[in-house]
Amino acid sequence: MELLKGLDLTAVQVWVAFVLTLMVFSYIFGDNPLFRLAEHIFVGTAAGYVTVLVYHTIFRPRLLEPLAQDPAGRVYLLVPVLLGLLLLAKGKRSTSWMGNISMAWLFGVGAALALGGALLGTLASQLRSSWVSLNPADYAGHPMGLINALLLALGTIGVLLYFYYTEPGVKGAGRLLAGIRKGWGRLGRWFMLVTFGALFASAIIARFTLLVDRLHFLLQTLGLLGG
Repeated sequence: MELLKGLDLTAVQVWVAFVLTLMVFSYIFGDNPLFRLAEHIFVGTAAGYVTVLVYHTIFRPRLLEPLAQDPAGRVYLLVPVLLGLLLLAKGKRSTSWMGNISMAWLFGVGAALALGGALLGTLASQLRSSWVSLNPADYAGHPMGLINALLLALGTIGVLLYFYYTEPGVKGAGRLLAGIRKGWGRLGRWFMLVTFGALFASAIIARFTLLVDRLHFLLQTLGLLGG
């Protein structure tokens, strides 16, 4: 105990993080036991953290404490417990069919949440964001706002027209409109390419930021240890 009291826990944490970072960077030379050890430590630590977090934020306050306060009135809470226990039956082939009940429930709820999230969280918000004014009077003194609104309108309509695949046999003015639709659709394609490029670039920058942060940590740690 006296030895533990004399230890600087901050220094120990820095040492552990330093060694684990080097073990992860060892993957540069190919897959190796040091990298796999760091990977297993990370997965095990994350699993332990999630288990403790789920127990203290979900299992105890939403199941154990309500059942302890009112066992008869909260007996319905045993239903999710039963569904969770049935999932354990998937580990054995002879009893795996019992876990299908829980899997069906999970897939059904997951599909409903995904559909609701796509409609309310993505489509509705996208439609709301695309509903902009093109009246120059609304952007008095702010010309960039009008330019942004025009680009948004052109890009949104162009992307929608790019996925318009119907090719009716038209003549005259109809053919002219079809040509405009095709050209506008090609413009929408370029808007999509620029968007995908920006997303890809932001993902690369985020990863470079993580790399720079880890390199800075290593160099800073070496400086501290050397001093």
